[in-house]
This record gives sequence, structure tokens and C-alpha cells, in this order.
Amino acid sequence: MATKIKMIVTDMDGTFLNDAHGYDHQLFSKTYTRMVTAKIPLVIASGSSYHRLTREFANQVDQLTFISQNGAVVHLGRQLLSVSPLTNALITDVLALITDVLALITDHFAAGQLAQLVVSGVKASYIDQSMSPTNRAIVKTFYEKVIAVSDLRQVATLVDDQLTRVSVTFSPTVDWQAATAWLTAHLPAGLALENSGFHTSQIGLASATKQGALLTLTDQERVEAEHVVTFGDNENDLGLLTMTPQSYAMKNAAPFIQGQAANVTTHTNNESGVLRTINALLDQRIK
Repeated sequence: MATKIKMIVTDMDGTFLNDAHGYDHQLFSKTYTRMVTAKIPLVIASGSSYHRLTREFANQVDQLTFISQNGAVVHLGRQLLSVSPLTNALITDVLALITDVLALITDHFAAGQLAQLVVSGVKASYIDQSMSPTNRAIVKTFYEKVIAVSDLRQVATLVDDQLTRVSVTFSPTVDWQAATAWLTAHLPAGLALENSGFHTSQIGLASATKQGALLTLTDQERVEAEHVVTFGDNENDLGLLTMTPQSYAMKNAAPFIQGQAANVTTHTNNESGVLRTINALLDQRIK
């Protein structure tokens, strides 16, 4: 007998999306219709912003749950469910915290070592007005609603938003391991760094993770972990891949990531691996 499926959760870039940041819309429409018929909700869990995710699923926004910014923000359709802002326990020091993290990064790494530096909030994502047009276009791919401010270090005083994440994208010439190790060692207490792929690290509350957000959702919906199917390809997906016996690392994921999951897809992200796996699982349910 096939294992029950009560929820399906997928990462986006490198997992659901192909390397061109797109997907087979016709296959998705057919697959999602089958999920709706089977009463299986779909959760999108990504390091990207909510605005970018709703752009990708413009026709299904109201039916989907979105875990964005690696768990810092959760929406049920258009309804904001939860936010984990960059604050201390008393929510009194947003400005100092944001300023300290940005100063830490910009003081240690030379300008040429940082490709993009983005501060994300619930309402939008923010960049410094000095960012080049090329890098702005790249940022918009992952964040959609992007606003340039006069001084990113002062973003907390320049915008009316709950700030949740600082994203650092290093240039390809930077020693990735050394850079992330240095950042991890120097972060203020309570913050954590996650690798989101594409030479990008996201800094936010250590408690705000994809897995944490998903566990809150499953608790609310009374869904057992063993009835959740998860898909991922990167380090920020490890919590999803280790929480259920129905987890799937992508065929294109690194061997270390594959080793943490219960299963590996037979197709890559460029071959609609997530959708093909979901259809195979749905086929098993009706046999």
C-alpha cells in the first residue's frame, strides 16, 4: 500500500525550477489539478521573496502556501501568516542589528568581492542605489519587488518594513568556504547563515528556517511528518530533507545533499524532476 501523502513541499531554484528559472507550465497545471482532486496542498519553500514566488505562480496564488526567505516569512495565499524579523528578544534593536551586520560584511570584504548585497523585508527587498544595472537585474530575478535606497547601511531608518534577511552574494573569484566560514564565526548571537546556492548566503534569525516554518504549518494542519513529501537540492533544504521518510533530493543535487535525503529523484530539475516524481507518487495512490 502506498504511503499516505497529506502535503507536498518543494524548494524552487535548482529543484522545481530549471536552470533558466522556469518550469513546464502545462505539466504543472495537469499535476496540480491532480493534487487538488486528491486534496493534497502544495507548499512552496524558498530563499526567494514572497513577491518573486507569487510571480511564478500567478494563477495559483490564492491556493498555495508560501514559505519565503528561508522560513522568515510565511503566507497562506495572499494572507501573511508569520514573520521572523531581525530583532532581539524584546524587539527593540532592529537598527543596530541591521547596521552591525551590513558593516561587518562591507568592512571585511572588498567591493569587488561582493556581487550583490540585499536586505529583505515583508513589503520589499532593498539594495543600495550604487548597485550596477546588471546586478540589479539579477537581484530582481530572485526578489521581484526591489527598491534602491540611498544608503543600504541605514535601510532600517529609510523604510517602513519588518526586515528579515541580509543576503550576500559573493563574486565567483571569492573563496566560498573561507568567506562563509568567516561570516559564520563573526555573526552576532542569535543569527545564522544559510547557503542558498548561486554563491549566496542568507543571514537571519537562527530560529527562522524552512523546516521550522513547515513544522508550524504541519502542527496547525495536524499533518504527521511521515505524510509530508519534500523536495530540495541545497544546504538550506537539509531540514526539509531530514524530517520525513518521503523526502527527495534532486538528481542534480550534490552527493552530500543526496545522502541526507530518504530518496533521490530519477530526473533533474531541468527534466521536471519534481513534477514527474509527484505524478509517479499520485499514480501509486490509485493502484
